[in-house]
Amino acid sequence: MTLVGHKTEFMNPRIRLQIHLFLVAVLLNLIWEVAQIKAYDFPETSLMAVVIGCFVPSLGDGLMTLIIFWTGWAVFRDSRWILKPAVKGYVFMFVVGILLAVIVELNALYVTGAWEYNEQMITIPVLGVGLLPLLQMIVLPPVTAALVQQVWERLETENSSDTRYQKMKDQYGRR
Repeated sequence: MTLVGHKTEFMNPRIRLQIHLFLVAVLLNLIWEVAQIKAYDFPETSLMAVVIGCFVPSLGDGLMTLIIFWTGWAVFRDSRWILKPAVKGYVFMFVVGILLAVIVELNALYVTGAWEYNEQMITIPVLGVGLLPLLQMIVLPPVTAALVQQVWERLETENSSDTRYQKMKDQYGRR
């Protein structure tokens, strides 16, 4: 795989992993945001206006996914933990995802007034936040991790094949 004519291996794998996580998370969260928009007080407009209106929040959701990743990196002392999270990694994503969702929702609803729910949003009385945003941060980070893991494994296979090929070419091509 190339990036502007260069092998992608020129970039630090940790940075590449974070870029992949962010891009996949933004895409998945954008789809989720558009799907749940009817549970928010959002003016009836065209689909394009809804997508544009949901894009900025999906960037924030991508950042929240990176915060889960960075926190896990610090806790597990492994920058690749999200590629093979095991049970403790999924529990970690669940707990941090809920915590982030509650903080963001409480802030947006009651501090900044960035958005409001309508009657279609099921709210959790104890927390005072909607069920859909909580589910979003419970479901999407593990799905993002699984998708990135698949891409990552394919890239590692390609890079290891390229490396083996290059070694063979270097060894046998210099006769």
